[in-house]
Amino acid sequence: MSAKSTRYRFRPRFLGVAFLSLSIGTVLVVSSVTITPDRMSAIFSFFAGLAGLFLAFAYLKSPVWRLAVDIQDDDLVVWNGLEERMRLPWSKVIKVVMGPDGETCFVDGGTKELSLLVPGPGAVASYEIRHKKQLIAAILAHVDKDLIESSEEQCLPVPPQ
Repeated sequence: MSAKSTRYRFRPRFLGVAFLSLSIGTVLVVSSVTITPDRMSAIFSFFAGLAGLFLAFAYLKSPVWRLAVDIQDDDLVVWNGLEERMRLPWSKVIKVVMGPDGETCFVDGGTKELSLLVPGPGAVASYEIRHKKQLIAAILAHVDKDLIESSEEQCLPVPPQ
């Protein structure tokens, strides 16, 4: 990380669903041991509860939540913990597409591996990025104004394959 850089962390978008799954899974596992009237109901309740617990923990422990976008003077960098996952020099940005709401942004680096979607109402994703308004402002400040496009459509373009 350079001296002048700021990190914007990815965070789960569906926390409520994960905690609901965790809660229902716990109730099902406990009820399978304590109050189910017959063996078949107990087995079904137990395994359904375990599935809910597993899915909730898998979502909450996903490696995606270690990702962070780092805006540096020369580059846009995505980190996975302490490991660099993507580095896109500002000079290599092909275009930046802004959603009609101003809260959605797509940075096109030419390939899928070198592109970044800042999700919002114009393009939803399973993650959010903390302080995304500041992130979008920082991206726009580092990119040449000729490369910024405004999208009147509800969805932003898909990165090239």
